[in-house]
Amino acid sequence: MVADLRQKSSAVCTPICCPEPPHPPPLLPPPSSRIPLPLLCAGNTMVRTRGGKENWVLPPDAVQLKEEDGETAATVMVATAAAAAAPRVEIVVDFDKSLLDCPLCSLPLKPPVFQCPAKHAACGPCAANQANQCPACDGAYERDEGADRYLLAVRVPCPNQAYGCGSSVVYCMAGDHRLVCPHAPCRCPEAGCGFLGAPPALRLHLAERHAWPVTDIAYGSVLEIQMQGRRLLSAEGGLRLFLLVASERGVKVVRVSAAVDEDGPSASWYRCKVWVHAPVDTDTGHMDVLMLDAKVESCAVPSEEAAMSAGGRYLPVPSDVPAPDGGGIVLRLRIDKQVTASRSPRSRA
Repeated sequence: MVADLRQKSSAVCTPICCPEPPHPPPLLPPPSSRIPLPLLCAGNTMVRTRGGKENWVLPPDAVQLKEEDGETAATVMVATAAAAAAPRVEIVVDFDKSLLDCPLCSLPLKPPVFQCPAKHAACGPCAANQANQCPACDGAYERDEGADRYLLAVRVPCPNQAYGCGSSVVYCMAGDHRLVCPHAPCRCPEAGCGFLGAPPALRLHLAERHAWPVTDIAYGSVLEIQMQGRRLLSAEGGLRLFLLVASERGVKVVRVSAAVDEDGPSASWYRCKVWVHAPVDTDTGHMDVLMLDAKVESCAVPSEEAAMSAGGRYLPVPSDVPAPDGGGIVLRLRIDKQVTASRSPRSRA
C-alpha cells in the first residue's frame, strides 16, 4: 500500500496570515520511517536503493515510494523504458590517435585488449607474442573489457570520405571497411593521367576527358554489340561499372572496383555470359556458338592488361571469326547480379 507521505501541520493558520500554497507540499517520508544511507537525489525526490547496496540516480517518474517492512524502499518501475526512450547524444572529441593504437605494433587496437598493472596496453596478438608479459615493465597482461567497450564506441568517417562514402565506421575496423567500400578509388589507365575516383566518377572522367565509349546495361538483359578494343558498361545508374575487352587474346568482362566481394546475407556478386558465332562449318553447314559463363572478377584499373590479369576465365575467339563491315566482332553478353547468404568467392583486386 502506498503510504500517504504528506505532512499535516499541527499549527492552525487562517487564510489571511498563511494563505493556501499554490501547489501541494512536496512528498516527504514520515518521521517514523527509517531511511538508512545511502540516499540519492533523483530530481527533487530523495530515494534510496533497496538494501542500500547500490547507488542509482533515477528520474522522478522512474521511482515509486512504498511502505515495506517498516522502511521506505525505492522500487524501479520504468527505468528501463525511460532509458530506452532517451535520445542518443553524440559528441566530437579530439585526442591523440596513438591512444587508439597498439604501442607494440602501431596498428589499431582491436578487442580483446590487454593491460598490465602499469596500464600499458597491448592488442591480443602482441600480448600473445610477449607471453602475456609487458616488455616495458615485466608486468602480467590481463584482459581489459572496459577498453574493449570504449574502442567499439569510437567511430570515424570512412577513409574514402573524399571519394563519396558517407559511412561512419568503428576506428579499429576502418581498414576492414576500406577493403569492401564501394567508393574505394580506382585509377585512370590513360598514360600521364593521375585521376583517382570512385567508379561513378571514373566513368564520367573516362567518357568526358578521354572519350571512352560507354553503354548503359540492365542486369539480366542481353546486349548485342560489335566492337574491338575496350568499352565501359554502366549499370545501376552509373553506380556499378564494368569493362568489356575484346582483343586478339579473347573476350572478357571485369568489374571496375578496388573493393573485394563482401560476405554475408546482403553480399552481391556478378556472373557474365558471353557468346560469339564461330565460322560456318563447310562440311556440315552448321555454325557453332562459342560461349563463356563465369563469375565476374574485379580490377581497380580499367585496362586490358589489368582485366586479363585479374584472374578468372575469358572467351578465346578464333582469328577466322567473321567480322562485319566496320571491323570488330559481333558478340552478345548478359550480366546477372546475384545476392547470396552463403560466402561468395573473393575477387582479386
